[in-house]
Amino acid sequence: MMRGQTVICGAKTRKGTYCINIPMKNGRCRMHGGKSTGPKQPDKLKGNQNAIGNKSKLSTGEYETITWGRLEDWERESIRQYYGMKPDERVTEPLEIEFVRRARMMQRMNEWDKDVDNNFDRLLQLEDAMTRVSGRVLKMIVQEVV
Repeated sequence: MMRGQTVICGAKTRKGTYCINIPMKNGRCRMHGGKSTGPKQPDKLKGNQNAIGNKSKLSTGEYETITWGRLEDWERESIRQYYGMKPDERVTEPLEIEFVRRARMMQRMNEWDKDVDNNFDRLLQLEDAMTRVSGRVLKMIVQEVV
């Protein structure tokens, strides 16, 4: 304890001893402050409703999480027709998911091409991302062959 200090944090440390640092207002030191008690205002208790289904950060789709459950109906149907699958079957091959990713990226590119003046930088980003995705697809194909 420091000179004149009468109160300590008292949290149990990794060593098994008790922390002797000066506590903050909540009774623990800066390293052992504990979990947040959450928002106190009733209007903030609901959480961030604006973030639900937020796709504003999705710029190119290069790192978009794509699973069978997240596929659009037309994407599932085209995959089933291509492979001659039954309605209850699923594709789990990573290579097929990458083809869906490329198709989505091409769809975005077609939409952004309609207004090239405003989307020129986004189109360049998308083109670079498509090149990287194509490189990953090529690596997957080579690994399957070898």
